[in-house]
Amino acid sequence: MTTKRKEARLLAYSLLYDKTGKLVTERVSTDITKLKKFLTKEDYVLLTTIVRELTVHLDTIHNKIEAHLNARKMDA
Repeated sequence: MTTKRKEARLLAYSLLYDKTGKLVTERVSTDITKLKKFLTKEDYVLLTTIVRELTVHLDTIHNKIEAHLNARKMDA
């Protein structure tokens, strides 16, 4: 039996720490073109802009985390 979802995860960012002590970042992005038929033109354009802008910001965060981790490795 399938259930109809009332929401969808469009963009997610996770910072994970595993048992071996490894820090991992993970970003999930959904292809929003599949949602176009469910949205008004204005909502679709707004959603596209939001996802694009957030992707840029998440890339910046990811790069900062990576730089800190690389600096830590160099100090060791």
